[in-house]
Amino acid sequence: MGISMSFTTNKFLGTVAVLGALAVSGQAHAQATNDDVAALKAQLRALEKKLDSVQKQANATQKQQASFANANAAMHKKAVPFVDATLTMPGNRPTFCTGDGMNCVAITGRIHFDAGAYSFTPKSGATSPQTVNDGINARRARLGLIGTYNKDWEYGLVIDAGGTTDGQAVLNNAYIAYKGIKGMLIQGGYIDVPYTLDEATSSNNILFMERAASQVLATNLAAGDFRSAFGGQVFDKNYWVGAYVTGPTTGAGVNHSQPQPLGATFRAVGLPINNEIATVLVGFDALYLAQTGGATNNTLGMSDRVEVRIDPATSALLNTGTMNFVNSARVLSGEGAVKYGSFMASGEYFDYSIQRSNGLGDLSFNGGYGQASYVITGEQHKYSTSAGAFGGIAPARPVNFATGDLGAWELAVRYSYANLNDYAGGVRGGELKNTTVGVNWYVNNNMRFMFNWIHGTVDKINTAGVNTGADYDVFAMRTQVAW
Repeated sequence: MGISMSFTTNKFLGTVAVLGALAVSGQAHAQATNDDVAALKAQLRALEKKLDSVQKQANATQKQQASFANANAAMHKKAVPFVDATLTMPGNRPTFCTGDGMNCVAITGRIHFDAGAYSFTPKSGATSPQTVNDGINARRARLGLIGTYNKDWEYGLVIDAGGTTDGQAVLNNAYIAYKGIKGMLIQGGYIDVPYTLDEATSSNNILFMERAASQVLATNLAAGDFRSAFGGQVFDKNYWVGAYVTGPTTGAGVNHSQPQPLGATFRAVGLPINNEIATVLVGFDALYLAQTGGATNNTLGMSDRVEVRIDPATSALLNTGTMNFVNSARVLSGEGAVKYGSFMASGEYFDYSIQRSNGLGDLSFNGGYGQASYVITGEQHKYSTSAGAFGGIAPARPVNFATGDLGAWELAVRYSYANLNDYAGGVRGGELKNTTVGVNWYVNNNMRFMFNWIHGTVDKINTAGVNTGADYDVFAMRTQVAW
């Protein structure tokens, strides 16, 4: 209103000033011509038009300011109050969530630090290696983020600076998943493909420092850690079924000018008994490698160390060498487990088949393991419905020397074998037989110490009939922290 009155007053004063000027001019200059008067009138009309334009602009500005003020007031009336994020520590894992719990991000990690010593006896001078070295290894050193968006979407990004051998950090997990339907999970990216019973069990919860060689040979073909994959799973208290299409692993130095590894996995589990006291699990697994991703001649190799990851030279013992002209590979396996109170037993059997071309016959290998454990302090391994496998031990009385609490203690034993010999097909990869005794000390929910004694042998007969295998005892220990 003040702006409008100001411009009106200015207009009036301007008009009076002009008329006054005309009057004075008329008295002082009576001789002015009619043309001069007409010019002055024209100037007056132009000035009036300018004043009218300024007035209109002022009115428009005033209306615009009022509109903005009204809109701002309405916005503040409808705004949703800001909800602060919360920090919680479930399982001692730092977790940030929005106030409504719909969006979360957590810091996750695990450290598995191993040390081991060998008593190694070659079976001949042709054995490779002739000696092995004691040592240490950061088997896993992972750190990353996991979280959820809008409650139904899950993601993970984890880096691993450890590994079979200490080396450069590599990508372990980078995935997204949808879990908005109860009893279903769909995921894609770099994941740990849940194929086989022991692989579906987290490395934080496995009974021994390493999974059995027969299981590792199977997963290395088209599953396991660091694997690119897309698939899903459905599950409930009495079943678990999952299927995935898989590709190359991270850090594999994939050459994109050549065909990529391509495979598929399937796992189905049934639980006729599953309650607080007892669980019985039976399952079937299948893996198919359609494309090896090998260079010339579609090469493929199968090998593993002697179930401990200290000296990499031991991978030469159980080793097929390079197999050429491999069209495909498949693995069929069965799994079973029984848990009753603090006792648990499980096992798997694997049948490997390698299909070859160029006039070469197919190859056949096999392997398996059986293992059992007993928690002498009374705790139990609980079955995880979403994983289709068993979890770890949560000590009822975490270590506290002041009160005399000593955590949870578990005794475990395993027998495993793997046969990579197919003499008719010209492959002499060796036969491994291991017996492992383990002691696991669960300090608290985040820390565990593992002690393994492996007594084993590899028989590997070359074409000259000489045994190039070895006998060995390995004493190993792991310090584990996970959150």
